[in-house]
Amino acid sequence: MAIVDVQAIMRESVAAKSAREQMDAIARKEQATLAEEEKKLRAEDQALQQQRAILTPEVFAQRQQKLQTDVRNLQSKSRALRQTLDQGFRRTMDQIQLVLFDELRKLSGELDLNVILPRSQIVIATDDFDITKPALERLNKRLPSIELNLKKGADAGKAK
Repeated sequence: MAIVDVQAIMRESVAAKSAREQMDAIARKEQATLAEEEKKLRAEDQALQQQRAILTPEVFAQRQQKLQTDVRNLQSKSRALRQTLDQGFRRTMDQIQLVLFDELRKLSGELDLNVILPRSQIVIATDDFDITKPALERLNKRLPSIELNLKKGADAGKAK
């Protein structure tokens, strides 16, 4: 019998760190783009409010409605981006976990283990049973990096 801290491995593995860094970089870049679009819409709104006195009520209403549609579209785009990043990150972490579990199966054979339990399910155990470190080392060796899986489908998110 052995114990493994799957959560620690998923937090500390180089592939998981790489995936988080990729996600953060994409999020920062896209957030900057969205902020620029939002700034543009605010300027358009301000200009429209200044023109209110010289526009007919119908024209003002049309322009205001278009602006509101643009704002909703931007909000929708922002939600879709967040959802894409979240789903991609989950798919990538699932891929890392599959490789980890494969390495744990190999390790269990090498160490003649009948069962490996997650540390989160154990109340008390000595460190003698803990195979987290060798499992992490094996995962890092086998999967030193991974591409963030933002595509849907079986062929997305290949290891680098």
